[in-house]
Amino acid sequence: MINEVRKNSVNRMLGKYGMERCHAEQVRNLSLIIFDKTKGLIHDLSENDRELLEAGALLHDIGYYISAKGHHKNAQILINRDRLEGFSEREVEIIGKIARYHKGRLPKKRHVLFSKLAAFVRLSDALDRTHCNVVNDMDFVLDSLVGVLVVYLKLNTPSYYFEICKAQDKKDLFEREFGFEVQLRVG
Repeated sequence: MINEVRKNSVNRMLGKYGMERCHAEQVRNLSLIIFDKTKGLIHDLSENDRELLEAGALLHDIGYYISAKGHHKNAQILINRDRLEGFSEREVEIIGKIARYHKGRLPKKRHVLFSKLAAFVRLSDALDRTHCNVVNDMDFVLDSLVGVLVVYLKLNTPSYYFEICKAQDKKDLFEREFGFEVQLRVG
């Protein structure tokens, strides 16, 4: 769990830019589910990485405050410009890049840490495409022999078409960063 200073700083920024809080929290929740349930399975990222992921997931859409077009780039600008208390300058830069790469072009392969964290947010954002909290949990099964990570989605509703379609489009960074094909299944 993100510490109080960091949490308050992120919440202030969310309030300042009038975010759709329910979507931001859902993307955070899904990102943390993926992070936690795949730790030791496909990654060995740290607890501090998890806190950066949490902040980046919550702030990923604040760029809408400036404009819908390019909101992912605008989110990075706002995060880098504003002071996020409790985070180092380098951590703020990483949080900004997590938000920046939740959509659009993929980051360069050499940006290992923030690329991996952005992959969680990119996939989670797709899984809340309609902003209706369709997905409430996930399970993961890794078949390393064939290089496939099967994601079993647990849903709140039988209507999930848009989430699956968008996740198919936005699983690219996740697949690149972790080296496994992602297959989405309901059940």
